[in-house]
Amino acid sequence: MSKSRYQEIADALRERIQAGEWPVGSKLPGISTLQEEYGVPGLNTIRAAQQLLVEEGMIVTKQGVGATVVSTTSLRQVDVLHLLRTARGAVVTAIAALEAPKRITLDLNDADLSFVVTDALSEWASRQRHEAQDELADDPQDTTAASRLRQAEIADALLARIEAAL
Repeated sequence: MSKSRYQEIADALRERIQAGEWPVGSKLPGISTLQEEYGVPGLNTIRAAQQLLVEEGMIVTKQGVGATVVSTTSLRQVDVLHLLRTARGAVVTAIAALEAPKRITLDLNDADLSFVVTDALSEWASRQRHEAQDELADDPQDTTAASRLRQAEIADALLARIEAAL
């Protein structure tokens, strides 16, 4: 069974889009230009060909604007099950990454490591308090100072947990 003329034109336009003649975002020639190019006297043949490409997700048409390429892949060529399986795998991996515990394990029995961690936390908390005091002296409404004080409190709480674990 032979194809209808509009199907032949749709095939030709699809091939030209996929060959890169009209990249995504570009406009197809107007209907009258395509009529001349394909030797078709009626508008409806070109419109029917374009409608096939619309249904395949390759172009969008808008009255007064024309047809714009939105994809170089026809939905007829998409392996939907493969894409869904790939997407499912990616989603499962992403969810696992989000749910993974955000923690590290430190051997606090290692005296050197314990000293470095506690000394660094203590020094950092002290520096945050001093900087907060300086900022508050300059501007009593400074929100950065309040944030520094909260962070110093968190460091102090962590130090207390480390001390309790030793």
